[in-house]
Amino acid sequence: MSKVFDIKNIEQQPWLFLIRKIDTAYQDYDESFPHQHKFYQFLFFDKAVGKHLIDDDEYEVANSSLHFISPHHVHYLELEEGSSGYVCMFKEELFFVNNEDKTFLNEIDLFSNWNVNHVLNLDGKAFSELNNFLELTLAEFEEQKVRKNEILLMLLKVFLIKASRYSLSVLGNQNQEKNEVIQKFLALIDLSWNKNLSISNYANELNITATYLNRLVQNTYNKTATDLLNERIILEAKRVLSFSSKPVKEVSLELGFDDPSYFSRFFKKHTKISPLQFRKKH
Repeated sequence: MSKVFDIKNIEQQPWLFLIRKIDTAYQDYDESFPHQHKFYQFLFFDKAVGKHLIDDDEYEVANSSLHFISPHHVHYLELEEGSSGYVCMFKEELFFVNNEDKTFLNEIDLFSNWNVNHVLNLDGKAFSELNNFLELTLAEFEEQKVRKNEILLMLLKVFLIKASRYSLSVLGNQNQEKNEVIQKFLALIDLSWNKNLSISNYANELNITATYLNRLVQNTYNKTATDLLNERIILEAKRVLSFSSKPVKEVSLELGFDDPSYFSRFFKKHTKISPLQFRKKH
């Protein structure tokens, strides 16, 4: 079963931002079991060998790679001895320092449920540029100076913007800047995926027709709006099944299904296995 995981840091309570070099011998937290965070995290690997499971996708841990994990993701990480790089963790509240909100995180699209790839493999130029920013960030973090969080926030935003630019150049049309209506639709799904709303309900909220919404989604993802909604429901179902020991009946109600049998059929239709079979595998 997965766990909810937070960092305990004696020197900084409550903490908003943490960064340090990755050391496989460091024992204040263990990523090698399925868990969720209460914070955002990215892992920047210089030299590394291992595997990283994020939700239901397995990624190779390799040299010059960058991994993104949000508070929603269930993940675990296995690293071989000698792996090195940086781990950076921050809370949403860091953005309140300058009276901002997490809109920025939604816009860069590196931590969202709709990110098509949680791992970036960096070329030499991108690795060097991002590595330099993390060196600056670590140096600032270790200093005890006034307005420290403001500086850390600025450095973090520049790092993430540059990483987002690189993501666009690597993934191309898979991760292109999305139509504003699509962005709002995805945000609405994240808020209301368990409320049994129809695509027409979402379209009405966006002041467009369901036909136009489907056309936009088809042009961006080559899928229907219903496909995206169903994928979001399945993603959350997998997280709950991995993360808890709740009976399938209780899980189905939590996910907005009045009929547990229908939920089981829905889950199997989209995953090819039953909820109980999925839980046994995870």
